[in-house]
Amino acid sequence: MRLFAFPSQQQIYDHSPHWLQRILVNAEAVRREWFRRHGDYRQLVASHDPSWYYRSRDEQENWQLMQLNRLLAAVRRRVPFYRDILPDQPLTSLADLSNIPMLHKEQIRQNPLALVADDLDRRTLWPRKTSGSTGTPLTFYLDREATRNHQAPADAMLATLGCQFGLPRARFSGAYVAPYTRSQPPFWIWIDLYHQLQCSAYHLAPEFYPHYIRVLRESGVIYGTGYPTAWHLLATYLLETGDRPPTLRAIITDSEGISIEQQMVVERAFGCPVVQTYGTGEVGQIAWQCEHRRYHILSRAAIAEVVDDDGRPVAPGETGQIVVTSFASSGTPFIRYQTGDLATLAPDDCPCGRHSPSWVAIEGRIDDRIKTPDGRWIGRLSHVTKPGIGIKESQIAQVARDRIVIRVVPAADFVPASMTAVIEVARRYLGPTMQIEWELVERLPRTRAGKLRHVVREIEV
Repeated sequence: MRLFAFPSQQQIYDHSPHWLQRILVNAEAVRREWFRRHGDYRQLVASHDPSWYYRSRDEQENWQLMQLNRLLAAVRRRVPFYRDILPDQPLTSLADLSNIPMLHKEQIRQNPLALVADDLDRRTLWPRKTSGSTGTPLTFYLDREATRNHQAPADAMLATLGCQFGLPRARFSGAYVAPYTRSQPPFWIWIDLYHQLQCSAYHLAPEFYPHYIRVLRESGVIYGTGYPTAWHLLATYLLETGDRPPTLRAIITDSEGISIEQQMVVERAFGCPVVQTYGTGEVGQIAWQCEHRRYHILSRAAIAEVVDDDGRPVAPGETGQIVVTSFASSGTPFIRYQTGDLATLAPDDCPCGRHSPSWVAIEGRIDDRIKTPDGRWIGRLSHVTKPGIGIKESQIAQVARDRIVIRVVPAADFVPASMTAVIEVARRYLGPTMQIEWELVERLPRTRAGKLRHVVREIEV
């Protein structure tokens, strides 16, 4: 006997008319808003006044220490995983935080509910899953306190750019909008509750760029958010064709990074500032670029350490792993969480006048490194393609133990001869035993979430 198979939510969505799809996405938006912006959300936004970051470093750190001790005491009482890990006495300085073991992703994978307070109703939690760009997705849980505290500092920072939540905006992300096989627009859908034009990052092929630009103009969006690589592709198209861009106040990017040179291309094409941010689904947004391109930690939202392979703080100017302690919730806490991302700690105070800790660069993921034949791990390769002329996008792929291929999507002004300088720069970092080649490609592959990884290893090392 053949059992009847109920269609999945995605199948229902795919086979629905556009008007019904719009109802479905707005119903999902209502569910998400119940987590993100209800309750004391407005008071939380007010508490994240961006002028805070201009206060002295001592004042910020004193507040963080007080907040940290409150968090640790509550977590030790509420969360089974941490009962035998956290100290039973208050810390006397932020430096004492390094005595607490770091939290690794594998510990969460083994039992994500162990990191949830035992006094929380499991039915009120939001199950989340990372994209798993390295091949292994991560499932974790957030309570309403955490989701509101993730949203509030981000919305407070948006307001400083004249991009308050509720104003019409366009977003490029990994959200599912249409089947990959769709060959005609729309590749977007309007979410009424957010006043948001949700654009598919999966359909950004050159033949569709004019359609995206047209809908951005006609929809009346005031600012943009989301994947910077998506905005960069459209920016390159605008500069190559002279097509008229939409009028935007700013573009605020998240989820991945682009180089400063690419950021300047987006600014030139769209005629507005571009602000890159850093965060993860687990801890929310915790760093925003200032006008000097430094990433300032949102110190009222989290403590962000930059540590070496042994968990020790790196010196100013050095690169290390980002480890985050979030103040978002004692019910679903992340304490000394190893993000797997790399940053370079700023060597001095920022000229912008903010005194929260800052990074001069985010260098990608720990897994986004090349291993040379002599066993060295090489990261920080984003600058290798700087000498290249007319490179729209690039990706460095290790295809063998002693061979890498630099894949290049060319712009209209691409100069093949400039790749000689690119290879010379790469050789300075990777050594004479590594074979270095380059090739032209029409498109670079994205992860399941639609992100571009700038460095990939296609072999086991």
